[in-house]
Amino acid sequence: MDTMSTEKAVDHVWDMMDDIRTCMLVSKQGLTLRARPMHAINAREEGCVWFLSDRRGHKDEELQRDPQSALVFVDKSGRDFLSVTGETEVVQDRRKIDDLWSEGAAAYWPEQGKNDPNIEVLRFVPENAEYWDGPANGALVALKLVSARMAGRKPDLGENRKVPLD
Repeated sequence: MDTMSTEKAVDHVWDMMDDIRTCMLVSKQGLTLRARPMHAINAREEGCVWFLSDRRGHKDEELQRDPQSALVFVDKSGRDFLSVTGETEVVQDRRKIDDLWSEGAAAYWPEQGKNDPNIEVLRFVPENAEYWDGPANGALVALKLVSARMAGRKPDLGENRKVPLD
């Protein structure tokens, strides 16, 4: 695999995260995996993804015990999927909360706003990703499935690629 195609794949991963934005953050609660929806704030220039989080959800405790985590993005309309693994750390930085604050965040902390003491910042540093780009048209998917079945081969339902990010 040449360098340029890897660079394009890395760009594609960051573009997918920018386009989809809502993901499932997966952490470990002991030996059990736990996932919850989060709004990703991508900072490619910093090499990370930021989240505003509520400490009452106990994510911080899980991540401090084991920072290995994953983000799972799904764009149902485009039939695109992205899984990103890395590490997440809890960052106590009131200025970063100011930087990341938005009207969307205000809906989660309506009473005290960005001064709510329960708000914390999570910083996810991606290490590896895998994506699946599928055809956006449902009729095309059905046609490809039928065609592949009739030809006795696997259907071509888009591109799948593993991408190192660190």
